[in-house]
Amino acid sequence: MSKIVFRKDASQTKVLVKAARVSAKRAYSGSKALGLTISYIKDGIVYEEDANGSAVAVKHIEQVNDTPFELKKGLVLHAK
Repeated sequence: MSKIVFRKDASQTKVLVKAARVSAKRAYSGSKALGLTISYIKDGIVYEEDANGSAVAVKHIEQVNDTPFELKKGLVLHAK
């Protein structure tokens, strides 16, 4: 058996992104038609939107971008 090697393939990525957009739109419209609430994140804030279109902010998400140390090229990591 040979290993599957991942290579960057722009056409495959475009197809996957398009499929994700289509499925997200269908899920959104289906949830609205059934009268379900829709949760989404926009600008670091979690919103819940009712079927009538009113959105309520539920929670603010804090993004932590700090790393405990700086990674450099050629750095050797030892894990136990």
